[in-house]
Amino acid sequence: MKNFYGYILIFVLIFNSQYLCYAASAAKTSAKDGVDLFISDNEDNDGAITVEQAVDIALSANTNIKIAEKNAQIYDQQVRQYWSYVYPRISLSGSYSRALKAAETIIPPLGGKVRMGSDNTTNVTAEASLLLWKGGAVSAAIRAGDYFAKSGQMQLSNAQNQIKDSVNTLCLGIILSNALIQVQQENLNIAKNHLEEINLKYKQGLASDLDILNQKVKISNSEPPLIQAKNSYELGLLTLRRVLNKDPQEPLNLKWQLKDAIKIKTPPLDELYEIAANNRPDLVVARLNTKIAEEQIKIARADHFGEISAFINATYNGASDSVLIPVSDYNSSYGAAAGLKLSIPLFEGFRADAVIKQKQLAYDQALLTEQDIERNIKIEVKRAWMNLNEAKQRVAATKGTIEQARTNLERTTLRYRNGLASRLDLDDCALLLHNAELQFVQAVHDTFASVSNLNYAVGKEVTVK
Repeated sequence: MKNFYGYILIFVLIFNSQYLCYAASAAKTSAKDGVDLFISDNEDNDGAITVEQAVDIALSANTNIKIAEKNAQIYDQQVRQYWSYVYPRISLSGSYSRALKAAETIIPPLGGKVRMGSDNTTNVTAEASLLLWKGGAVSAAIRAGDYFAKSGQMQLSNAQNQIKDSVNTLCLGIILSNALIQVQQENLNIAKNHLEEINLKYKQGLASDLDILNQKVKISNSEPPLIQAKNSYELGLLTLRRVLNKDPQEPLNLKWQLKDAIKIKTPPLDELYEIAANNRPDLVVARLNTKIAEEQIKIARADHFGEISAFINATYNGASDSVLIPVSDYNSSYGAAAGLKLSIPLFEGFRADAVIKQKQLAYDQALLTEQDIERNIKIEVKRAWMNLNEAKQRVAATKGTIEQARTNLERTTLRYRNGLASRLDLDDCALLLHNAELQFVQAVHDTFASVSNLNYAVGKEVTVK
């Protein structure tokens, strides 16, 4: 009887020592929950940059942004161009001629020749004119110029929003790859720990060599996803270097801090539609283009009415054989005049009617484009809103599953050690944990990607903190 209790004591000691070793290794694995997978734990600060800093650098260095800035400046100058019609026009013209051989005229019937003109002839005219009326074309052109200026600014905002969305999407891909590295690394570590468990069983005669071989295959199959995740992470950083105009060999480490995905809130869908209608740059540009097309119809119609302008001018004429610019009353004269000019086109081969028709068709096109963009934006907003809600639900559904799956794996491993569970049970629990982590990681990534898409769709950040 004493020997029996001694055997039991030895078994308990061996079991406790094995359990403590497993608990220590399991503690290292279970120290991370799902949220910890998205913590930026890279201690290398060489070339460290945050997502916000990456966006700022891209906005300052991107070629599309610079082009949009130039377009905005062009539109600003168009405003000045249209305003030039309001201001008076002042011109100065003059001419000087030197007679190489004096012209002569014949006087009939007596005959004989009489010299015409002088050796030096000078003419100078100064005139100021002001357009008074052109059928509303001037005011329409000024309004169109203002719309062009606003359109240039909105196009710049649209380019900026596109860059923000692209950089955020790229950075989220890098963050996802980093989380997948941890998930695949843990899956590989679990597979190696299970191989140790099977080896212990094999030494006790409770497992076959086929079980060991099968587990080694699982370890080999767990390595390629880890390699792929690491490569995706490095490729993401390489793409980010290109976007930020950095050398491929330049150190770059992305730092991030994500909020709790479940706590992200947004305004109701109807309010999001209204925000997008007022802030989406490309929709604002489409509306401005419609207004510009409408003003261009008015400008084209003004050609039917002609124009009225006021003028005042002063002239000088001088002629002399010896003086280049004579000023005496004998060989020079001065004059001044003021008045109104009226110009009415009577017939131009139907040119004005054709131009008006073209502008009307252009207006119809602009209106259809505006309606199409508005409809597509509503679809984008609703799609991003639906994707965000769906991703948040997946986060809520999978967040607690990881801890449950890990606890289930630990207990099943203990049962396997005591002969109360099979190797298939052990594999199933490891697979459940792996799938739970993959689903949670993807759900968190999709949540923040949907937030970025929603912000772009409405034209501004709309998440409620």
